[in-house]
Amino acid sequence: MEIEVRFHLMPNQVITVGHLISYKKQILFEYTPEFIKTGLALSPFYLPNQPGVFIEKERVFAGLYGVFNNSLPDGWGLLLMDRVFQQLGIKNITPLERLSYMGERTMGALTYHPAQFQLRSNLSALQLSVLAEKAQQVLTDIETDVFPALQLLGGSSGGARPKVIVGLNEANHVISGFSELLSGYEHYLVKFSQNQDFKDAGAIEYVYSLIAKQAGIDLPKTRLIQAENNQRYFAIKRFDRKGNQRIHTCTLGCLIHADHRLPSRDYDTYLQVTQVLTKQQAAIKQAFRRMVFNIIAHNRDDHVKIFSFRFDHRAQWQLAPAYDLMPTTGIAGEHAMSITGEGKQPRLEDLKVLGEKYNVCHVTEIIEQVKNAVSQWSNLSKQYDIQPQIIREIQKNYLNDNLLENCS
Repeated sequence: MEIEVRFHLMPNQVITVGHLISYKKQILFEYTPEFIKTGLALSPFYLPNQPGVFIEKERVFAGLYGVFNNSLPDGWGLLLMDRVFQQLGIKNITPLERLSYMGERTMGALTYHPAQFQLRSNLSALQLSVLAEKAQQVLTDIETDVFPALQLLGGSSGGARPKVIVGLNEANHVISGFSELLSGYEHYLVKFSQNQDFKDAGAIEYVYSLIAKQAGIDLPKTRLIQAENNQRYFAIKRFDRKGNQRIHTCTLGCLIHADHRLPSRDYDTYLQVTQVLTKQQAAIKQAFRRMVFNIIAHNRDDHVKIFSFRFDHRAQWQLAPAYDLMPTTGIAGEHAMSITGEGKQPRLEDLKVLGEKYNVCHVTEIIEQVKNAVSQWSNLSKQYDIQPQIIREIQKNYLNDNLLENCS
């Protein structure tokens, strides 16, 4: 099987990056001469812009280079994809078949051709409540056929929670997010709940987004949408789109070939990659601030896939906005990425060590700003009508005094 990889420079300017070919249980890749002339570094650590055939031998991503694996979903999106292949009677799905399934329905600026297994659905009238209901059916019944609109709108998303890729206007009217949007609409990702979530998880994540912004974290626009069934869903604007223009984006894990399911990297790695890619002290300081926020706000599901980088208008790497900020326990109560070897209760000294290593100024002020923002949890939660017992549970078990004192 052969796949052509294309890069969308501008809405009407597309260049062929190269070709992926299956050969003797390996995946071969070669850049086109046209793309080599651009000098673009889509994957600077593992796939340099140079002639020759590349073979990814570490097989972290089943033989794909990370920049291409980045175009594939995991969790929810992978579940939907596998259901579709199951319905088509296809077993032993290869990575190239998965890329072909994605076609142009990818996050970021890379697309894959020919696009096979493409599905059609009438997307003229979408309701979030219906999509959420169909998502729950998929999660609870392995025999349920996937709702066609859900296949199209949810198949490219990562993470475990059900979600859809849509266009939203100011009135929260929903249209498909995989074609050029009409005037007045913006690209958004809307999340639904799963069984393991807190009740009203959408409102919780929305309040966390407000707290994070107060803490100085760079986030896209967020919304809390009241749907037709009186459920509330969290929506976040996509940072891999600017209008209808695609923006090249890649997660930390896919850039450094680290599987997010294995806690094999630490915050030192995140700060180092930020330093090497962006060469900007402001970006390093922002990455440090996000580490502090995840510690104090008890976001312990802080693995290598919840941090991303993206191209700016000059095709230079920048730190992408933050996302997936929620109170989480982590595996065995540990952060997925440790801080100087400490994963459960990082100390102020641990933060200072990394701050000094990367010349981060005003570490104490950063910590105080984050602490003050997180302390607003109860007040903000009440304003958005989160149930009192949930507010107390998160305050007690996630934002307890010991954790805050630990970073004072």
